[in-house]
Amino acid sequence: MLNTSRYAFGLVLVLLCHVAVGAEPATTTDDLSPAAYLGRSVGADFCLVDWKTVQGYYTKLAEHAPTVQLQRIGETTEGRDFLISVISSPENLKNIDAIKAASHTIADPRGKSAEELKQAVENGKVVVFITPSMHSTEVAATEMGMQLAWLLATSAEAPWSTMREEAVVVLLPSLNPDGIDHVSEWYAQNLGKPYEDTSLPELYHKYAGHDNNRDFFALTQVEARMLSKLMYQEWYPQILWDVHQQGQNGDRFFVPPYRDPLNENIDPMIVAGINAIGSRAVMDMTGEDCTGIVTGVSYDNWWNGGNRSVPARQNIIGILTEAASVNFASPIYLERYQIADPLGRKEYRPSNQFIAPWQGGWWRQADIVRYELSFGKSLFGTVSREPKMWLKNKLAAAQNASTIDNDSKRRAWLITVDNEDVGAVERLVDLLQHLGVEVHQSKSAIVADERSYAPGTLVIACDQPHSNLVNDLFELKSFPAGETAYDVSGWSLSALFGLRVVEVVRQLDGELELLDSKELPDAFAVAKSHDAHQFRDSRQWVSLNRELAKGASFQTSVNEGTATEEATASQGQQAKSLPRVGVYAPWLASMDEGWLRWTLDYMEMPYKRVRNSMVKAGKLKDDFDVILIPDISASRVESGRSEGSVQGNMAGGLDVDGAMAIEEFVRDGGKLIVMDSACPWVIDLLRIPLVDVTSLKENKDFNCSGSVVRGEIQDHEITTGLPKTIPFMFAHSIAWRAPTSKEREQRTDVKCEVETLLTYAPRRVLLSGTMNHPEVIEGQIAWAKVKQGKGTIHLFGFRPYYRGWTHASFHLLMRSILLD
Repeated sequence: MLNTSRYAFGLVLVLLCHVAVGAEPATTTDDLSPAAYLGRSVGADFCLVDWKTVQGYYTKLAEHAPTVQLQRIGETTEGRDFLISVISSPENLKNIDAIKAASHTIADPRGKSAEELKQAVENGKVVVFITPSMHSTEVAATEMGMQLAWLLATSAEAPWSTMREEAVVVLLPSLNPDGIDHVSEWYAQNLGKPYEDTSLPELYHKYAGHDNNRDFFALTQVEARMLSKLMYQEWYPQILWDVHQQGQNGDRFFVPPYRDPLNENIDPMIVAGINAIGSRAVMDMTGEDCTGIVTGVSYDNWWNGGNRSVPARQNIIGILTEAASVNFASPIYLERYQIADPLGRKEYRPSNQFIAPWQGGWWRQADIVRYELSFGKSLFGTVSREPKMWLKNKLAAAQNASTIDNDSKRRAWLITVDNEDVGAVERLVDLLQHLGVEVHQSKSAIVADERSYAPGTLVIACDQPHSNLVNDLFELKSFPAGETAYDVSGWSLSALFGLRVVEVVRQLDGELELLDSKELPDAFAVAKSHDAHQFRDSRQWVSLNRELAKGASFQTSVNEGTATEEATASQGQQAKSLPRVGVYAPWLASMDEGWLRWTLDYMEMPYKRVRNSMVKAGKLKDDFDVILIPDISASRVESGRSEGSVQGNMAGGLDVDGAMAIEEFVRDGGKLIVMDSACPWVIDLLRIPLVDVTSLKENKDFNCSGSVVRGEIQDHEITTGLPKTIPFMFAHSIAWRAPTSKEREQRTDVKCEVETLLTYAPRRVLLSGTMNHPEVIEGQIAWAKVKQGKGTIHLFGFRPYYRGWTHASFHLLMRSILLD
């Protein structure tokens, strides 16, 4: 707990955050500094900036520095300005269109003569993107970016001045402006209180929270879409630096090289460039007394989806740095014995990957800023000393990616016109085009590997610069044996979208035309069924929800215009009006709850968030027909946040009274839909006769951090019309079986009807990624429906909306809500 004098000092600093805002226009270099604007030092203890302050500083810098242009790109999820600050010499800024054109030529050298490519390299400038503060709790990079912008814009010293001449830096003040406000407000509210360092009760990004760095190939969020458009359709950078923070008790700073395994869909020249920049930074930063720098740990070069990993498949050097955190802006003190060895050894000591261990002591936000600026200085020095090398590096990688020869794995991918989920096809094509990938349509029947495909077939050829990205998104992956995944190990997006995609290995003959709009060829059939039991096209659910909403009291929060309006006649047991849907939201922010909300909004299913107090009040059936509990652990559902760790009205979970209210809701005829790790709480509460096979002692070696698996649909009125096989993500998920007779004797299960709607495939359950002992879940229950009293429980052992990637299983979620 902070003492009174520290609390008072902190409050003074918070007040000083805005002292200089609105001062008279500056005329000198020093007056343009962030310190002058803020009225305090950059990275000061106990002080965070809000977005208005950040935007105000970059605006002032652009108004008074001829080396800076500030551009508004669009609006964030919550309506704030999304900005880029373009920094270079006045001459380069004057010639920015020519620099962009040269970068485009280097990024896509197809059809260019040797002389044109030579001129692009000679006349081009290195383009570097810098993205601070994607994760808004990783606060130091926000002010570091301001200091970096000032030095780059005004300093007469190298490498700042040489970088202005040799390169163009596109610096995003933040990738998540919304979160900057949420975090700074929360921290100021709690400064000096016992829970000063406690986490936010809400996601700092409305839907994704920390998972906003898992969205750069699915592009579900507007911030990811805006950045992708900038990078792949306008600027075509050669280098991206993604600035992050990590835990407190390990190394002080991570730089590449990344650890194994290495994904073969990243060009060797890109990997070599990543390693060169990181290795040089270790030398430069060590020379500036930045100790505790480590390489080759934690962050692998296998996974895809992150802000530094998607660009690497598009021939851009993606650099991730991770600085040790403090408590928001409050300093921490660590004795040496409290510091964990970053290589996982018992002894904290030097190694070739960790040449100069930090000895402990105070660690402050200003230290993070110092380390990050030191890395930026090294990066700029590396780039500006040999600028043409980085242009040639990307050119070589782009040429490699665009070349098909006898060593190439494949010629193309086809998306066939017989795909019934046209909404999934539209979404996949849209995100590919957003990422700069060319998609063609066949004007006539085409022949691929001696099989014929209808006119209108979509073709993604592998003789284009972004072929590595396409291959990485479409392939069914086999994760290297003996390695461990940093995040997920499989993410095959075409499979997760439930689409028939054909790999063309040798022959491809036929007339093709570039698909230069979002409109699919007419050959893609439009589903006409009005019976939700037959829906195969995800757009049908949107149309149904819109139609039902016309007479509903809830209003959707999604703008219209994303699906074709179509009157829908009710048949069978499908809903005749929109159910009143509630989404359980604990006060410990849940990313899965955010992804569930995003999916419901995407499908235009109205809902209300349900807090602990609302549940505990009882009589839930008065307000809700359906309640969904996201992937939240049983302990968090039951107990929530501990007393004293947060304001009193946010402490606690559902506890006994909330559990009784859930029981009552089901007994009175409510529908409870439960996801993944929340299922054990509900199974125990309602005494449902199911056994989780993944938690049994004899299966302790079973593990799957994140892979694509196959599920088999079982015959049931809810599953009528679905394809027999459904792909989805298994990420530390659950599988059930019925209890044995011996187990029944030891349990107090109630007699109730358990119906299996989906099982894990009985053989070859793993589609893409890795899984230890897949036989543990093969043939076991993945989705069950349980009848108790007048009510119904749906138990999903997985998340049918995982990170917004699993488009194919959106159908399962909609059926569980709207059918039966």
